[in-house]
Amino acid sequence: MNTALFLLSLLIAAAGPLLAITYLKPILIKVLHSLCNAEGGAEFWVRSAYVLAVCGTLLLMLTFGEFNEGTPVVDTLRRALWLVFAGVFTSVAVISRQVWGQVRIMLNQNGDPS
Repeated sequence: MNTALFLLSLLIAAAGPLLAITYLKPILIKVLHSLCNAEGGAEFWVRSAYVLAVCGTLLLMLTFGEFNEGTPVVDTLRRALWLVFAGVFTSVAVISRQVWGQVRIMLNQNGDPS
């Protein structure tokens, strides 16, 4: 195993979802505050999103990453980026689907047929 490639891949796997959730955080907090009346509820869900996105992407990297000696760096980076984007895409899709489900329920209760 190439330790440098392993560590670089893990760094990419942690940074990708952190950047994505940080980008979404301001609007996610606003939406969650409108849906979650409990004190600290929105912050809990955002923190949960961080943990789940980072852990999920790290699990993908540890399971499917390519760190063998002799593997070209570009191949390792390509696979690392593919896995990170797959993890981030899945995390954001799950979060979006769950939030939209709650927004749709709220709209239906207010008489909006959207």
